[in-house]
Amino acid sequence: MGFHIPASDYAVERLSLDSRLIPRPTSTYIMQSAETIWRVGIMKDAMLVVDSAATPVDGSIVVCQLNDELRLKRLRFSPVRCIEDLNYPDRHQMLTSETLIMGVVTYIINDARSAELDDCPVI
Repeated sequence: MGFHIPASDYAVERLSLDSRLIPRPTSTYIMQSAETIWRVGIMKDAMLVVDSAATPVDGSIVVCQLNDELRLKRLRFSPVRCIEDLNYPDRHQMLTSETLIMGVVTYIINDARSAELDDCPVI
């Protein structure tokens, strides 16, 4: 017989970034942002976790192949099916059969040591 350890009621599993950020390893890849996109909180050199098996919904940030380049766009289904430029939402392109969506951005990982994002300043 031993004594009950009071903290044993609060034991938690170890935190695993792999299981948290990459639930489907076979369909997930990581990209690096080439530019800052302030409107969605992506800093230059941010790591983007992209799931190619995720189902995009209205408003998802997606990776599209346009003119042999991979571009980040926002997917819209309403009022019409289109992809929006992340910096300029009024600029959009209609979805066609030639639009290739490579995956959905599920997480954005910014380096907090080198950048500051203040999208809602409180002063």
